Amino acid sequence: MRRTSGWRQGSLAVILTLPFLLSACGGGDGAIDAPPSDIEARMMAEVEGGSGSPGTSLTGQEDAQMDANMTVYLRDRNGYLAPISYQWDASDAKGLAQVSLELLVKQGLHSAKLPAGFEAVLPQGTGVTNVTLKPDQKLAIVELSKEFANYEPAEERQMVEAITWTLTSQPDVENVQLWMDSHKLNEMPKNGTPLDIPLNRQFGINVEKSNSVNYLRSMPLTLYFSSYSEEGKSYFVPVTRLVEPSDNPIAATLEQIIAGPLNPKTLERVASDETTVSAIAQEGDTLTVDLADTMFEAGEPVPAELLKAVVLSLTEREGIAKVRIKMNGNADIQGTDKKNYSEPVARPVINPAWKG
Repeated sequence: MRRTSGWRQGSLAVILTLPFLLSACGGGDGAIDAPPSDIEARMMAEVEGGSGSPGTSLTGQEDAQMDANMTVYLRDRNGYLAPISYQWDASDAKGLAQVSLELLVKQGLHSAKLPAGFEAVLPQGTGVTNVTLKPDQKLAIVELSKEFANYEPAEERQMVEAITWTLTSQPDVENVQLWMDSHKLNEMPKNGTPLDIPLNRQFGINVEKSNSVNYLRSMPLTLYFSSYSEEGKSYFVPVTRLVEPSDNPIAATLEQIIAGPLNPKTLERVASDETTVSAIAQEGDTLTVDLADTMFEAGEPVPAELLKAVVLSLTEREGIAKVRIKMNGNADIQGTDKKNYSEPVARPVINPAWKG
């Protein structure tokens, strides 16, 4: 999939700031709030093997983590789109693309396989009449039935986000084109979201900004934070945050991860107040990040939620396929998930949920 390569003023800012978007994300507009007071206690409990954070995935199944072959974006109980990964019994890319879109339809063919607390976003009755994949163009052409137009205007952008991010989770898809009732869509039916050029991840997801940032003079960064289901199981949520432009977007990404979510009532912080960035180095498609935090002594495991959030956020960027993490200059880093982050780590499977 194509990762975000940087920031563009003007047209990209307009696309990212189409109406209703912040309200759909659970009240994202506002200054960065102070972190929850118990963040360090929870992280230390996790490091010591305690139960400070309930669960690490929606299933806890290691085989699902290994074999997931499809990711869909569903709405959680806080109104965010979150990636849910499936191990589906289909081997061809076209079949997986078709099923992934069908999972997005409310009360659709596969609604029984949505995790508790998550819901589809496309109008009930929407039919996925055809999906055409053009690997040479990295393009997916999606043909939907006329029922696709039966939605409330406030849902429009989230529908587009869900389709775009679901399909671009497939290895050979970077762009998406939408058709409805045998006609190419140049704009969405209700609010007129532009569709005249193919959609890609630069469209953003769960877009947010602080009050101090100007929409038209901003840089988008995709960040991952934790949230918890009603059953107390953790999962990751991506947000596209508009920030002040920077000539070092990688450092800016890490700074924003450390700053934490804009709305701490719905998303969890993954780093502590003491976390800082000591050094960043890139060699080829591998990025090495040296973090510093006085909470951690040499040899202690580091919370997997912090390490995975860093890997997920940085591998959204174009040209970064793997991340190696150091802590306080120590190159021997183990996560609480028993994974070795001293070696370059590729993007992990996100929120494994189901064998289909």
